[in-house]
Amino acid sequence: MKHNKLGWVLILLLILPIAAGAQEEDERLDGGYFSLIDRSTGDVVTMTARHLDPGDTYISGDNREYRVEAIDGDRVLIDCLGEVELPIVSVMTPGYLTQLLAQGSDDGPVGVYHTHSAESYVPTSGTESKDTGDIYQVGKSFQQALEQVGLRVLRSDNNHNPHDGGAYVRSRRTVKELLQQGAVALFDVHRDAVPPEVYRTTVNGEQMTKVRLVVGRQNPNRWANLEYAKRIKAVADKELPGIIEGIFHAKGNYNQDIGPRMMLLEMGAHTTSLEEAQKSAWAFARIIPAAAGFTPAARPGAARQLGGAGLRAVAWVLFLTFLAGIGFVALNVGSLEEFKARLRQFFSREMANALGPLRRKKSGEDDE
Repeated sequence: MKHNKLGWVLILLLILPIAAGAQEEDERLDGGYFSLIDRSTGDVVTMTARHLDPGDTYISGDNREYRVEAIDGDRVLIDCLGEVELPIVSVMTPGYLTQLLAQGSDDGPVGVYHTHSAESYVPTSGTESKDTGDIYQVGKSFQQALEQVGLRVLRSDNNHNPHDGGAYVRSRRTVKELLQQGAVALFDVHRDAVPPEVYRTTVNGEQMTKVRLVVGRQNPNRWANLEYAKRIKAVADKELPGIIEGIFHAKGNYNQDIGPRMMLLEMGAHTTSLEEAQKSAWAFARIIPAAAGFTPAARPGAARQLGGAGLRAVAWVLFLTFLAGIGFVALNVGSLEEFKARLRQFFSREMANALGPLRRKKSGEDDE
């Protein structure tokens, strides 16, 4: 009898995770989508193909929080709870220039994978789904962009097809593999299935897609991951206004029970193009170091190979230093000749301080 009971316990332990994953069918597969409607105004706040439940919440692009109250067919009725106060995240620290020019980082790698491996973009591929979906190309662009800002990246090409309730059970193995390899943050990259106007946007003159963040409510790390999502949005609102479509705190697990700093990303919809999503991935990666608390340190040799974002940041810091120097000197001189002399002295000292770490690094390499 004892053996029988032990056998049943073991069977239950095996079945429960699978059953939990089987309930994880998070999106509609009938080609339809839901409209979230503010009950007080009748306005459509957003749209999603994601299944929602009463009690789920949504933080919109303008930082208003809504709670799902009822589901009426394709209509999700929501109430506005007020404006959300996002955390204050420092983006430009005093040592930012030095960090950009530094070598190496103590932060662990970032993991990128795709639970819904078939997801594709109709304008690009003519289909919304194929065995190896376009979403892998978005993940690759995201990896390259993260590496350009100085992060180490582990990207998994594991395929978790079909797109069904068991996909999250299959991708759970990938999550554990990435964590075993040392990943300290994971991004599960998806795309939505709604009309293009929900996600299409222009950021800094470039047409791209918005990014939606999804945090599961059915896991013990829900509050840590929700705070992480808010940090990402706080940085994005400063650096790339308009790129975040919103944050869903929705039913589901999404394998986020395994740890904090686990995020599901919706990069556009099946009605937007692959190119738009890739542009978004490149832009979005720039905000991850500050949001996750990573040091945006360049890899060996990257001080000579800074990307466009890094070069703009360096140029901006130097420009501000230049203006500050002129203002400081102008207020403390009595003649034009003294002004010129003080200006030369100021910038020789400040540039030496800024570039000192890089020169010491170079000197150390030469000694070796």
